[in-house]
Amino acid sequence: MTTGRVRAPELSGAGGWINTDGPLTLASLRGRVVLLDFWTFCCINCLRVIEEVRPLEERFGDRLVVIGVHSPKFPHEQDHAAVERAVRRHRVEHPVVDDPEMRTWQEYGVRAWPTLVVIDPAGYVVASAAGEGNGQAVGALIEQLLNDAGAPVTGPAFTRPQPAPARALAFPGKVVSDGGERLAVADTGHDRVIVCSLAGDVVATFDGFTQPQGVRFDADRLLVCNTVAGELVAVSLAGGARRTLARGMRSPWDVVRLSDGRLAVAEAGLHRLLAVPADGGAFEVLAGTGAEDLRDGPADRAHLAQPSGLTVLEDGALAFADSEVSALRVLRDGAVRTLVGAGLFDWGASDGEPGAARLQHPLGVAALPDGAIAVADTFNSRLRIWDGVSLQTLPTDSPLEEPGGVDVLPDGSLLVADTNHDRVVIVDRASGAVRPVEVGAMAPAEPAPAAEALSGRSGGSLTLTATVDLDGEALDTSQGPPVHVSVSTDPPAALRAGPRAWVLDSLPAHVEVTLGTPGEATLRIDVIASTCHDDVCTIKRATREYSVSISPPNAS
Repeated sequence: MTTGRVRAPELSGAGGWINTDGPLTLASLRGRVVLLDFWTFCCINCLRVIEEVRPLEERFGDRLVVIGVHSPKFPHEQDHAAVERAVRRHRVEHPVVDDPEMRTWQEYGVRAWPTLVVIDPAGYVVASAAGEGNGQAVGALIEQLLNDAGAPVTGPAFTRPQPAPARALAFPGKVVSDGGERLAVADTGHDRVIVCSLAGDVVATFDGFTQPQGVRFDADRLLVCNTVAGELVAVSLAGGARRTLARGMRSPWDVVRLSDGRLAVAEAGLHRLLAVPADGGAFEVLAGTGAEDLRDGPADRAHLAQPSGLTVLEDGALAFADSEVSALRVLRDGAVRTLVGAGLFDWGASDGEPGAARLQHPLGVAALPDGAIAVADTFNSRLRIWDGVSLQTLPTDSPLEEPGGVDVLPDGSLLVADTNHDRVVIVDRASGAVRPVEVGAMAPAEPAPAAEALSGRSGGSLTLTATVDLDGEALDTSQGPPVHVSVSTDPPAALRAGPRAWVLDSLPAHVEVTLGTPGEATLRIDVIASTCHDDVCTIKRATREYSVSISPPNAS
C-alpha cells in the first residue's frame, strides 16, 4: 500500500452513475472516508476485491462511502448497459461511476486492475493499494482516519436502488446435460444449483452455495464449483448430502472428470488448472504458474489467464477457455498449446484460421460429437465453433447476451447458459434456432417462523439470538468455525455502523447490533452451519425476519 497526501481529483465518467439517484461529488462527501475501487467486470481479481470490500461497508456504515470506478479493458465493457448488468450480477450495492474513457483512472494515475484508493474526510488521497489482499490494511487505515476526524457524519450519503424483482433464474453461469433428459443449472444469482428436465420441470434444488459456477454430473452425484467460497463440492443427487472435495482454491470456475478419473478444476483466480482426487483431498497443479499471460509450452511453465471453462476431448486432452487472453487452449501430453488467441490485449470477433480468428473473453467450451469444440464467446455474445482448422460463428435466430456456459445434448444441439438474459436455451446447430428451456418458477420459500416485534431506541443495542435445526448432526469444526451469521435491514440506515457478519463456533448464535435511524424497519438474520456425519458434510441454513420499531434516542 502506497501512502501520501494529495488533493483528490473529482470523479467523472461519460457513462454516468449506477446505484445512486444522482452523481456524487467528493465535495459533498466531506467528513466521510471515501474508498474508490477501480475495477472492470472481466477481471477475476476485481471481483474478489469486491468481496474484500463488503465487510468494510458493513463495518463502517455511513461513515464510509465506497465508490466503484468502472474502467474497462474490453470493448464490450464500454457498453453502459453491460456495466449495469454486471453491477447487478456481482451484487455491487455501492455507487459506481461508469468511466468508459478512463478519465478518472488517468486523473488518479492508476496502473492496474484492481486498485483501491483511500480519500480522507478532508478530501485528500492518503493511500492506494493495487491487487488483492489489502482489505485488512485498508480497514485499519479507515478506522484511524475516522477516529481522527472527530464527530461522525450521520445519515446516508446516497439513495440505494430498490432490489430487482425475483426471476426463475438469475444470471445462470453454467449449465450441463447428464447425457439424457436432465440438466443442471448453476443459478448463480440465487446462490443455488437446480436440476431440471429438458422441459424445465424442476427435479431438485440445492441451496446454500455462494455464487456457484461450474456444475457437472458425475454418476450419482453432482459436482459444484462453490466459487466465492473457493470449494469443490459433491452433492448426492438422491438425498442432497454434501461433501467438500477440496478447499482453498481461488475462484474455481468449472470442473470436469479427466480420463484418468481425477477431477480437473479451472482455478480462474490464480490462473491455473488443478487436479482433485475423485473422492476428495489435496489438489495438485495440472498447468499454470500463477502468472497471468499467454505462454505455451510445458504445463508447469505455461502461463494462463483466468481459465473459466473446461471440456475433455475424445483423445483425453483437456480444452479450456482462457478468458483474459481471449483464447481457446488445450492441455495435451503435459503441454499447453493455443488454438485461438494471441495475448492479454488481443481480441475481436473475426472468424477464420488461427492467425486471423479472434474471441472476446470466452467463458465456456464443450467438445462436440464430430470432434469440434463449441465456445461460449461471452463478450461477443456469440457461439463459435472450432473445427480443428478454423473458427466460425454459429448464427442464431435470436440474440444471446454474455453466454457463460455451453454443453452438448445427445441430439447434438447446444445447451447454453444465456447469462444476462436470465435463461437457459437450446440452440440447433443446423438452423441456429434458439429455444428457451422454461425452467419452473422459484419454489416459494418456507415462511419464516413467527416472531415478536422488536423495539428500541436509536443508538441503543439489540441482542439477537438465532439457531438452525441440525437434524441431530454435529457441527463440523475441522475447517475452522462452522457457524456463519449475517444481519441485514431494510432500510439499511436502521442499523448504525458495526459488524453485520460473524463467524462462530457454536449454536445458538448471540449477536449484538446498534439501532440507527428512527422509524420502522425489517431486520433479517441468516444462519448457515456446516455439519458432518460419517464423512458426509452438509450445510444447514435458516432465515428469520423481525419487524423493528426504532424510537428517537431521547424518546420517553
